[in-house]
Amino acid sequence: MIQRSSPRLVIVAALALALFAPVAASAATVVVTNARDEGPGSFRDAIRRANLSPNVSTIQFLFTVRTVLLESTVEYTGLQALTIYGNGATLDGSAISTDGVLGEDELLRGVGAAFRVVGGADLAVSSLTVRRAPGEGIAVVVPAARTGVVRVWLFNVEASANSGHGVLVNDEEDPRTFEDAAGNAIQPDPDGSPASVAVTVLSSRFVANGFGVVDRDGLRVNEGGDGDLTLTTRLTAAKDNGADGIELDERGSGSVYVDVFAAQLTGNGSLTEADYDDGFDIDEYNDGGIFGQVVLATVSGNWEEGLDFNENNLGDLRVDLLLVEANGNREEAIDYEEDDDFAGGGDLVTTMAGIRANDNGADGGDGAVKIREKGDGRLQATLRGLETLDNRYDGVNLREDSTGDLQVSVEQLNARRNAGDGLSLDERSGGTLTAAVANSTMVLNDAAVSVPPDVDLKADGTGTLVLTGVTYNTSAVAPGIAVTTNP
Repeated sequence: MIQRSSPRLVIVAALALALFAPVAASAATVVVTNARDEGPGSFRDAIRRANLSPNVSTIQFLFTVRTVLLESTVEYTGLQALTIYGNGATLDGSAISTDGVLGEDELLRGVGAAFRVVGGADLAVSSLTVRRAPGEGIAVVVPAARTGVVRVWLFNVEASANSGHGVLVNDEEDPRTFEDAAGNAIQPDPDGSPASVAVTVLSSRFVANGFGVVDRDGLRVNEGGDGDLTLTTRLTAAKDNGADGIELDERGSGSVYVDVFAAQLTGNGSLTEADYDDGFDIDEYNDGGIFGQVVLATVSGNWEEGLDFNENNLGDLRVDLLLVEANGNREEAIDYEEDDDFAGGGDLVTTMAGIRANDNGADGGDGAVKIREKGDGRLQATLRGLETLDNRYDGVNLREDSTGDLQVSVEQLNARRNAGDGLSLDERSGGTLTAAVANSTMVLNDAAVSVPPDVDLKADGTGTLVLTGVTYNTSAVAPGIAVTTNP
């Protein structure tokens, strides 16, 4: 019997072939013929030739080249787009010396990286492992004057055991967030190039990076200035990294766009006990929003949150989830917050279907699925087929804090044995709460009293709740909420 591949996998394979199809050696191709650190036929010499000649656009390793032990960072300064066919080779950065402990400024410039790109060129890398560098495995540093779109493609790439980020694409002068004397967050500096950054990752792995420096991730993309940040991933894993598995940081006037399919983001964030990290973290500041989808993903066993998406200031947060498993994270499994640190406004709109979020919250939190809108704007959530079992807080916690309405549709929620409510709906302003809950099972929640406050409603404004096939705790309903129950 002939087995048919799924349409999505066929598309991924076709895209990979289009981006990384083998090419014959030509005047524009330099072949790496040996594993020496330098000299003719080495990877370092191939990059040197690309730096000197704009006609060199491709570097191809022979299949016989296995592990290149680098003694210093290899730096690409050319302006032409560069494609590297690794053919299964490994760049090992364990012999690179950094002459002391790396500071924040050095790491932002890619100091200590195994391979660094600084000229603003597009980069495509396939079938290459980069490991054990004292800084980043691969660092792409965007020049301040770059315009247009900086594009990075990774296919069948592994970044492992690098002390810094596994892969860093940096278009910010300083991605740190500061606090004033009272502990309040200070608006971060959005300086960066006018360019957008687009990263595509196919069949790649980021494993056990970021244990030499605080806050270093498997994959980190920073975008400042006016451009957008776009991430597309297929069949990719980020596991056991010191900080986040994947972090996206956008601080200018642009937006974040994500399209994630078949991702494994597990066991990340264990390095810093005072501030554990997440499986997948998005921070968007200033104007612009967060848009996209995450489909068929596992975000389990992370030391803080599984998915942590924060949209600050003006802009919407609109990311849908389909078939996501988020179990055993130490805080929330899924945390969406609009205006987390810097209030401004915008809507939070999402559809989540086929979500399993069980046994989360060992270190606290508010809900296995937490969706919170803090500034002006509405929260609109459509939830279908969610399972939230044995969490140490609410199964689902939805809250709207400022001007705007809370609009919720819930079907087939299975919330059992949670230490808080099965479903908490909280409208804290003068807005209206409108909720419909149907065909859901919420029993044995709130273990402290062993009875189910199945639906907990708090509201300063007015609202309506329609329950179909669901019981609720009348004492938990705020006075302004009108409840209609159907069999």
